[in-house]
Amino acid sequence: MKNHELRSLQALRQLREQRAANQLLSGQQLCEEAECELSSAKARLHLHRDHLALEAHRLYADLAEGLPVTQWQAARARLDELTCDQSLLETATSDVTRKLAAYVREREGYRREHMARQRQCDAWDSLLDQRQSLDLRATEQRDDAEEGVSLPSAADSGAV
Repeated sequence: MKNHELRSLQALRQLREQRAANQLLSGQQLCEEAECELSSAKARLHLHRDHLALEAHRLYADLAEGLPVTQWQAARARLDELTCDQSLLETATSDVTRKLAAYVREREGYRREHMARQRQCDAWDSLLDQRQSLDLRATEQRDDAEEGVSLPSAADSGAV
């Protein structure tokens, strides 16, 4: 294989490694966004639970004071509505959790792909360096042979 072909293959491997790095970066960004979304969903759920507990506490305090039936029914309907909202928030939080888990799995796949591409590029760089070194030595040996240059020995230099 000629040097320019080797360089072309190396450039292709580097492009693949760069693509894998970009995919990994994209996967990391998706995970960060999903983590932020999950944090927000958990905060909303926590606030909603606090609000629900406060409403329930108020209702039972009013009930202890002798709340009329119509007000009790309205308050109970409000608590049911808040409970339903909590269920929806829990479902949304679970959905975001599953989405984050999928993104993490995808990111790990990208990370493995990136590492494999890096190892391939490193190995290819090493092979290319060896090849260039061998080619350089072969060229130097050819040049030396063509010039008829030989290293002077101690006997040739008139050593006494």
